[in-house]
Amino acid sequence: MKRNRWLWAVVLISSSLLIGLMAFSNWESPVRVWIALWFLVICPGMALQRLMGLRLGIQGWSLAIAFSLALDTLVGIILLYSGNWSWELGLGILVSLTIVSAILDLLVNQPKDPMAVFSFTSVPARTNKRRTKTISE
Repeated sequence: MKRNRWLWAVVLISSSLLIGLMAFSNWESPVRVWIALWFLVICPGMALQRLMGLRLGIQGWSLAIAFSLALDTLVGIILLYSGNWSWELGLGILVSLTIVSAILDLLVNQPKDPMAVFSFTSVPARTNKRRTKTISE
């Protein structure tokens, strides 16, 4: 579990630094699109999800995508309505949010077990015994 936390922190921080380096240095490459897509669709949401303690496995990927797209949209709307729209500022906010969330995930004491989102209880099955009526005389 500890190794997984460090691995995700390294992936998120290195992805953030890489997209920042590529965007602000005007690095021209066909790989740039895929790295930007990876960062914008996965990284901010995964960092936030892991900070909240939700370690969900494969289900967490869809939640991370939803969180990321919501954060991307929220940052864009806030910048647009405040009159400070620039892609550089928006990307800087998302990169710093991802890095801070990944570092806080490592520093904050997380519970040993992942937080349960759904819990199921077992319900006893119905028995196949025939009900017989007894006639008392």
